[in-house]
Amino acid sequence: MARFALPDLHAQRRVDALSQVGVLVYQGVTTSEIEEPVLSLARSLDADVVHIGATAEPVVGVEPVRTVHVDMTTDDPAALRSDVLVIPGGLGWQRLADDREVMIWLSHAAKIAPGVLAISTGSLLLASVGRLDGLEATGHWLAQDELAALGANVQTSRTAHSNDRRITTATGALSATEAATELADRVRWGPT
Repeated sequence: MARFALPDLHAQRRVDALSQVGVLVYQGVTTSEIEEPVLSLARSLDADVVHIGATAEPVVGVEPVRTVHVDMTTDDPAALRSDVLVIPGGLGWQRLADDREVMIWLSHAAKIAPGVLAISTGSLLLASVGRLDGLEATGHWLAQDELAALGANVQTSRTAHSNDRRITTATGALSATEAATELADRVRWGPT
């Protein structure tokens, strides 16, 4: 029986883009958390979508299995110019958390981005660099104890926001997609 193969995920650049959505990608990233939430942000912000990785090599994502092409590396200064930084979850999050260079980059990128969206176990990555310390946050339901141990004030809701609403965490792709419009509005118009 032939298997249906999904197309690879590539960065999306437009000549008239007004902003940039940067997506941290890695081996084992959940591709459903890249697709619709990121496309929703890009539509709302008239933004390019760039995939940012530790190396320029494509990565294999899961749920569903697809190849994700890296557009720029964490060494590229343009990787810090994202209006919204998206940190999807995935099976490879723990291996990424052990990559000191990427985690230093993530800490800096999450500090300066006007908007941050962490999805599922991506919240654990953001918490691992101290960016959720004392903040209300959510993520994958199996990782809530670990999220709390990393300093977040864990919420059981589908989404949670920092007080200034600059950082949004979501339990999965659907809740992230639902939160994308509000985050895009906050980035476009600034804090309210």
